[in-house]
Amino acid sequence: MVITKYDLDQRILFFKALNFPGNHRKEAEKSLIDDRLKEKAAKKLGIKVNQQAIDYEMKKFAQLANLTTEQFAANLKKAGVDELTWESYMKIPVLWFKTINRKFYTKISDNKQKRQDASQKDVRSEAQVLLTEIIVPLKKGSEEETNLTVNMLREINSLEKFSEAAFKYSAAPTRELGGKITWQNISNLPAAVKPLVSGLSVGEVTEPLLIPGGVALFQLRDIRESKYKQKKVKFIDFIEISFPNNKKTKSFIKQNVFVCDDLYSFSKSTKNTELIRKNVKVGSLSKNFKSTLAELDENEFIFNDNNATSKLIMVCGRDKKENSSTSDVNEIERSDLNKRLFNLANSYLENLRQEAHIVFK
Repeated sequence: MVITKYDLDQRILFFKALNFPGNHRKEAEKSLIDDRLKEKAAKKLGIKVNQQAIDYEMKKFAQLANLTTEQFAANLKKAGVDELTWESYMKIPVLWFKTINRKFYTKISDNKQKRQDASQKDVRSEAQVLLTEIIVPLKKGSEEETNLTVNMLREINSLEKFSEAAFKYSAAPTRELGGKITWQNISNLPAAVKPLVSGLSVGEVTEPLLIPGGVALFQLRDIRESKYKQKKVKFIDFIEISFPNNKKTKSFIKQNVFVCDDLYSFSKSTKNTELIRKNVKVGSLSKNFKSTLAELDENEFIFNDNNATSKLIMVCGRDKKENSSTSDVNEIERSDLNKRLFNLANSYLENLRQEAHIVFK
């Protein structure tokens, strides 16, 4: 794998523009090597990222600095950073997330206990977390000092001491509160924060999160399940697909189907399949079928076998106007799953590093 001088120079300028802590050249080399390895792993599995997903991540990243995507790109241009350099930097985490899910998810996911029919139970639970935040400001010329501070803060496992550190080091508005944030639904946390918090034990501190002008750290103070009223959905979008019943086909589906759109590719590449997608009123469904769909989260599926034929049923979505609850997903179960995926991802990346041959030109 080759990393050009231009790519390296651009990544260095990008890190300088963000006041990234540490030695910019070393950090740029390390991040580019990891990026190439992740891209290679994704290519091997045939994984791609659409432009819409990248644009969304760039928009959210720019909002951390209270800027639009265009404004953030303009600021980078003044610092000599091409917009494609920023785009590439934002693309890799999305690509890697899809790669890790494709490679490991089915190996570690357990059969979940089926929930009761939503039409018979209108109270659900959702995981909430109590966090303490510290945002360490980044200033030019003080990158090494910031790096030392961040490493020191990550070693704190006392709730009281981390809160005291927030008074001293944090630049966040919550500084005067000791960094303490009120109860938050996990599903409502920013996309960049959610995977860092998922799987933490009380007292643990997240990996550093680089944001414009600073480095953010979060400590978990407590976690609970909060009950909320679930409004009945009016419409439900689902797919039914029939195919010849055999273990090999089912195994392929479990390893390659993660969202409803994946079933279209499967249908085109597999003989004797019949795919039907419907978006219908929940009230029009039979009681038994309604109960079956109620047990499924979005993009979750079950098999219904009948001798030589197997039918897969997958929920694609529920009408959001009628269902204002944030999610039907059991976030606590997913927190544990995310932590295990994170550990597997790190081990996999380390193996890729050991096998890699990188050339800088």
